[in-house]
Order: sequence, then structure tokens, then C-alpha cells
Amino acid sequence: MDRAEKYLFIICMNNSGSTLLERLLSHCRNAVGFLPRGGPNEQVNGQRFVKDLMPTPHGLGVRRVWSEQAAALEDESRYDWPKIKERWREQWALNPKFATANPRVFLEKSPPNVYRALMLQKNFSPAAFILVQRNPYAVAEGIRRRAQLPIDRCIAHWIRCAQKQIENERTLQPAISVGYEDLSERPNECQKAIVDLVPELDDVDLAHAISAHSIEGQLRQPILNYNERQIAQLSADDIASINAQLEKVPEVMSHFGYEFIRR
Repeated sequence: MDRAEKYLFIICMNNSGSTLLERLLSHCRNAVGFLPRGGPNEQVNGQRFVKDLMPTPHGLGVRRVWSEQAAALEDESRYDWPKIKERWREQWALNPKFATANPRVFLEKSPPNVYRALMLQKNFSPAAFILVQRNPYAVAEGIRRRAQLPIDRCIAHWIRCAQKQIENERTLQPAISVGYEDLSERPNECQKAIVDLVPELDDVDLAHAISAHSIEGQLRQPILNYNERQIAQLSADDIASINAQLEKVPEVMSHFGYEFIRR
């Protein structure tokens, strides 16, 4: 009898915890993720294996603010899903757990999935989704620090992705929504929600120490909330610039329960 298989997609914009969550889930006995080619600390996004089959941030020239090319990312005619599925399966099959996981839970987490989520739901079955959101001030600081982009572009990217994530919450099934902040401050609740969504990952441990990039560099540790430290890096002018855009979308801030910062 063929082994049962399902898919789990992390829908999370960049600088918001997707790498941390993917690495924690990849420790589960039934999780079959992509293997890093350049070492265990390398980020592994599925889109890297299919750059010729779909639009990607690098190819569009918007590596960390890819929502600026949302129309291209959402253009289904630019995707060859049969070949994407075939190539991803070839990569998943390189993972030793491909032979042992029962059922196989194929794991993928490219950040631009925020704009590809409906296509993923259409082309992969059965599939489940974990939607993750993070504080806008911390995200904007992180993108600027790593990409050296103006703070206005960084926060505009967060807004567009957050608006799209609200759409995803309403249309993706089955799915759960968690905050980056929840992963560190309420790990037991998040762990239960993940297992309820994908019972085959009942051995997930969100307190497990993993290696990932942070404001302190590359460290091995459990998930920690770096929002306060990152927001402290923002000047009063930075906060004012961010607020000028966030104040145009108070409904987005309210939806995710984030408060405005005043200095």
C-alpha cells in the first residue's frame, strides 16, 4: 500500500519567524523538509529549486520587499505547477525521512507564499497551512538592517503582506494563525494548535534549541522574542515614518492586535 502523504505550508513574510518555525517542525519524525545544501544553518526555501518555473523575489529584483511585485507573484500563468511539484518531490526524496516518515508530511516555507497561498491550496492536496504574523515595527527594523532599504519601503511591505495575510486567513482551509510573539511567549498553546492541525506532528517541541540568525548574530537557542530589542534600534523619526503609513490602515493593526508606538 502506498504511504499516506500530506503537505504543510508555512505562510509567513520574511523577517517574521518562518525559518525558526520550519527548523523546529523539521525535527518531527514525520516532517519531510528540504535538506540544506550549504550546511545546517542555511535557510531552505522551496522556491530556490524552481526559479525557472515561478517568479521569485531575486528574479524580480525585490529580494526583501517582494510585495512591490505582487502582481507578478500572483500571476498564475507564470507558474508551472506540475513541474514544480515534480521537482519539489525530487528534493523531498533526498531527505532520509522520506523513507521512514509515515505518513509523510512535506514541509515548505518560502516567504512569498503569502501571495501564492491560494495556488498552493489549489495544486497540493491534502494541504494544511500555518499563518504567522509579526509586529510591524520589528519587521521593518529587521528588513532595513539586513537589506539597507529605506524604512518607508520596509513598512509598506509589511502592510501589503499583512493585508494579504488577512485574505489568506479567510480563504485557506485547514489553517491556523499564530503570532511570532506567541511562538516564544505561549509555546504550549502554539504547539497544541499545530498538533490539532497536523496530528502527525505530535512530537513537535517549540522549546527545542535551534540555530538561526537574530539581531545578535547566528545563535543556537529556543525561540526568543526580539521585538523589544529591535524596536529600540528605531529612532523617533523612524517611528514617525512608520506610523505615518500604519495610521492609514488602523484596521490591519487592530486585526492582529498590534498597538501603535509613540515617541
